[in-house]
Amino acid sequence: MKQNYAERLIIISIVGAIAFAVLGIVWGIIAKSQMIQFDGYYSFISVILSFISMVALRFIKKEDPERFPFGKESFIPLTIVIKYFGLLVLIVISLVQALATLFTGGNEVAMSSGVIYAFISTVGCFIAYFYFRKHGKNNELIAAEMNQWHMDALLSLGVFAGFIVGWGLAFTPLDFIVPFVDPLMVLLVAGYFIKVPLAEMYGALRELLEMAPEHVISQEVAGHVSELGNTYSFDSYDMRLQKMGSKLYIEVDYVVPRGSPIDIRTMDDIRHQLKERLQELPLNLWTTIVFTHEKRG
Repeated sequence: MKQNYAERLIIISIVGAIAFAVLGIVWGIIAKSQMIQFDGYYSFISVILSFISMVALRFIKKEDPERFPFGKESFIPLTIVIKYFGLLVLIVISLVQALATLFTGGNEVAMSSGVIYAFISTVGCFIAYFYFRKHGKNNELIAAEMNQWHMDALLSLGVFAGFIVGWGLAFTPLDFIVPFVDPLMVLLVAGYFIKVPLAEMYGALRELLEMAPEHVISQEVAGHVSELGNTYSFDSYDMRLQKMGSKLYIEVDYVVPRGSPIDIRTMDDIRHQLKERLQELPLNLWTTIVFTHEKRG
């Protein structure tokens, strides 16, 4: 995906998040709802994080081979860690506030007002999520934006269901439960969504620590490398893989038997064959293939 197109998508995400942030914070204060305010503050944090993504995209786009000879792809997982750490902090704070409210008697909320807000928010967030899922393929930063909208959409859906239940309880003998519905929703939703930033941060930290990529990627690359080695009757091979953002670094050492008639033209042909076989991977390949008589010790 072209960087300019990705920037336009992030700007759209920022504008949408600002609208939902203002709506949620103002509506939440008026309705005295912790849950609606949490939704609004989540959108506000999303604005800041989306802005960070846009700055990161512009920085990565500017080539600087002297200072970054292998590219700037490491800033992609770094940006993702920062983004999801911000969301994690918001979720933890919301969990603490919800627990405090539960143990102090709950809070009165205008349930009918909450139902209207949650319906508007749910529809709007799902529209944004499907839009980014359609237009933001094969870009990790846009995928992070999509995940944010997906989380917000599911959050709004949960809020909608919670307010419906709270509104219904107000007309039953169980109306004493109503003040606890709002903080309980925050507790359940925030507790559920805490796994999303943790999982995304784990994946990004794996890249920053230069760990091996997902098994599916490693298996596919190893299969093609092995097939080429067998085709040309090489003794063995050593392979190292590292994924950094949208770039996949592939280093292969083929151990060539002594006396083999292989020449430079054949070596170049093997490099081209490997790249062609891996074209379906949605990553930019940085391939280094070494031909040697000596096995790595």
